[in-house]
Amino acid sequence: MPRFFLASPRGIFPLVFLAVFSGKAAALTPIAPGPALPIFLKEHCQECHRADKQKGKFRVDDLPPVIADVATAERWQKILNVLNAGEMPPEDAKQPPKHSKSDFLDQLANLMVSARKSLSDQKGHITLRRLNQREYRNTLRELLGVRTSVSELPADTSTGSFDTVGANLFMSANQFEQYRGLAREALDEAFERRALATVPLKQRVEVEEKFSVPFQRAVRWLDALDQAAARPENAALVSELRSRVKNESEFRKEWTKLAGAPDPVAFGFASNTDFLDEIRRRVGSVKIPETVRQYLALPGLDQGAYLCNFGMVNPELGFSATVQPGPEPSPLKGGSAPAGEYILRVRIAAAENAGAPRRFIEFGTGLGNQSSVLSTHEVTGTLEKPQILEIPFTLPRIAADNAGSAAERNSRSLFIRERGVRDLHYSHQLTLKQRATGITEPTYVIWVDWMELERVQNPGRTLPPGLAALPISLEENAPNPPEQDLKKALANFCLEAFRGVPAPPAYVDKLHTLYTSRRKEGDKHGPALRYVLSIVLSSPSFLYLEEPMPDSKRRRISPQELAVRLSYFLWGAPPDAHLRDLARSGHLSRPEVLQKETDRLLNDPRSRDFVKSFMHQWWGLDRLDFFQPDRVVFPAFDSNAKNAAREEVYETFAHLLRTNGSVRDLLKADYVVINGLLGQYYGLGEVHGDHFRKVPLPPGSPRGGVFGMAAFSYMGSNGQRTSPVERGAWVLRKVLNAPPPPAPANVPSLARLENQALTARQRILAHQEEPQCASCHRKIDPIGFGLENFDAAGQWRTEDILESPKGTPVGRQKTAPVDPAAAFHNGAAFRNYFELRDLIHQRSDDFATGLSNALIEYGLGRPCGFSDAPLLETMLQRGTHQNFRLREFIYALVCSEEFQTK
Repeated sequence: MPRFFLASPRGIFPLVFLAVFSGKAAALTPIAPGPALPIFLKEHCQECHRADKQKGKFRVDDLPPVIADVATAERWQKILNVLNAGEMPPEDAKQPPKHSKSDFLDQLANLMVSARKSLSDQKGHITLRRLNQREYRNTLRELLGVRTSVSELPADTSTGSFDTVGANLFMSANQFEQYRGLAREALDEAFERRALATVPLKQRVEVEEKFSVPFQRAVRWLDALDQAAARPENAALVSELRSRVKNESEFRKEWTKLAGAPDPVAFGFASNTDFLDEIRRRVGSVKIPETVRQYLALPGLDQGAYLCNFGMVNPELGFSATVQPGPEPSPLKGGSAPAGEYILRVRIAAAENAGAPRRFIEFGTGLGNQSSVLSTHEVTGTLEKPQILEIPFTLPRIAADNAGSAAERNSRSLFIRERGVRDLHYSHQLTLKQRATGITEPTYVIWVDWMELERVQNPGRTLPPGLAALPISLEENAPNPPEQDLKKALANFCLEAFRGVPAPPAYVDKLHTLYTSRRKEGDKHGPALRYVLSIVLSSPSFLYLEEPMPDSKRRRISPQELAVRLSYFLWGAPPDAHLRDLARSGHLSRPEVLQKETDRLLNDPRSRDFVKSFMHQWWGLDRLDFFQPDRVVFPAFDSNAKNAAREEVYETFAHLLRTNGSVRDLLKADYVVINGLLGQYYGLGEVHGDHFRKVPLPPGSPRGGVFGMAAFSYMGSNGQRTSPVERGAWVLRKVLNAPPPPAPANVPSLARLENQALTARQRILAHQEEPQCASCHRKIDPIGFGLENFDAAGQWRTEDILESPKGTPVGRQKTAPVDPAAAFHNGAAFRNYFELRDLIHQRSDDFATGLSNALIEYGLGRPCGFSDAPLLETMLQRGTHQNFRLREFIYALVCSEEFQTK
């Protein structure tokens, strides 16, 4: 694999483009069918599929007793497929007993799962791989201090694997130019940020001027117009106008014809010619709506404005981030605010009549349907004592060719609005509620005094290492640096970009030659330098996690490679200077130092990347976005509640990682890790604020652990109804480390159920009558039944809504009691959810095994295979002996031979 690209004056050409990784074929662990399988085939299949009678040209009498190759696995898979589809034995043949067929299918399905795992076992070999999207973004952030959008880069994952698995992380030749373009954008932003590092940028909006005064003057003028229209001398004219105009807007256009018509300028409008459009935007083309009258009767409009939850008055309060520079000279010329870190401050309060669900606002960017919510915040201030809410966020850079575009306007348009205002079905849900109850919620409960935007300044902050490595002028129009200074700067930059690996002098010379050529062609110093640096950031040594193998033999990785592997495991980012220094000195390879550094990395905020990416992929949290909740049925589970539920998973795992808590708490705990929004959603009393924190639970609470999390319940549903099958299968896969085989194709339907209204439990139990279904469902379904007290949005219930044959609810009032009682297949029985949770909690060893499997795959970038059994045993022993403390599993992995071997 080549380490460096060759630079030319016109571009970049690889010395040898990309070598295809290939290792020795892994020795196969044979998988032997149990005795029950050949017996079943002999009794029910061999009569028609033997040497002298091969129906369908298929034999079973010569099936190898051990699955040692792909061809044999395919023959066994074909048997599984036809039996699952009900094609064999034929209808006119003697049928096996249902329990016998179910047992056979169960054994064979699990046998095929083990065979596939054995056939794909890499025997510890780790594939050369590129940085995935997440790592590439983080690496640019650490190197240059910028946040780059990576959504257009090649996809990272395949079904069921982590984004660190090398087999998925390949790259084609034409994608290098894509990386070049992203590198140039990142460098442009980094240079711009440095140039503006000390420029003060601040913008303040007194919201009453923008969101209260316009309504006041519009209504005052319209009232005055109505008074003029009511004057006797205008009666005939008004009658004539009303007979021919279509609406109020058309009538208002004739205002100058009325005697005594009000002068718009006297009411605060800029002129008497262009004011009607503003009036139409405020009140529409009709008479003044009652909601507007209600708004103008509210207190505090002389100092602020209210948000509206349903109607046309201020559904959002916002402004465009066009921060102007201060009085001192600066490189900023005005217009859109530059990229960087910002804080939005909002002086805000909730009215006394605001119910708990209404005391939340959304903050985001964008316009109308193109808006994007960045965060949700609880309003704890009162009208008597408002709070100042501080919201940190990042403004992305706008490329020069997008200046003035819709994308730029969207990214610079900031807003706050009441929670859920633009959620799907929200207005429909409000309308239904009002029609059913006749009770209208207060329209205006959130008051805002002012909003202030400020760019975060920290002139004394250490420069990002990529920029610190360039002790030369970065000004656009600077003269050429001395040759030796420029070469030294380029070499330093390469050292940082290549994660501590120095670039050969010949490579640096070629970069310098390219800079000189660009300057001769007319480029200024800044663009020429950034062009050369973009080459470094699109070279294989930057894009690939290189661990060269001079031959096909396995070897122990170097301390420098260990530092890289450790940091990308726990940070998804390159090693910092301290970690590289330890590697350079050789101390990092000592177990006690390695464990201490593991702790340091886990204690660093950058470990948040590990928490989110590992948990998101391990627990399949992408399912949270597969469908939308039915807001009519679950009005409280809006996008904000769903996002908070996702964060609860991350924050709970982060709490265990931070405190080195027991992973058993993920199964059952006497606390939750939530914020104010989830506290209100779960009905847990006085939990306020946006930050997540540990909250003790009252006795008998169903919360605490994964099964009480709203995210788990919602993923085990379709947004409307629960799915006991989905929930049970998830528990088997992610908790009990006993994943069921893939569902067979062509599952037979049950025609006799077509006209019956049943609970989810009744419908699922009926499927177990079919052997093809029973082989898996008898293991899956009991667990799902035990979790049925949680509805599709994670709220506790005791009644289940009956379903029609098509799976839709049969009337809102037709319900049946939830029956959570069941029993594990060939195992213990439970009467309710709490007993089920206790039984699963007792199987913490199984959960720890699944966690260890996932850590191995995520940390080593390859599937956990049969050859990893000793490593698994080591991790489990260390973890279980330390009360399943989370960090112990990570310590065992990073200190293992496998983690330190290529």
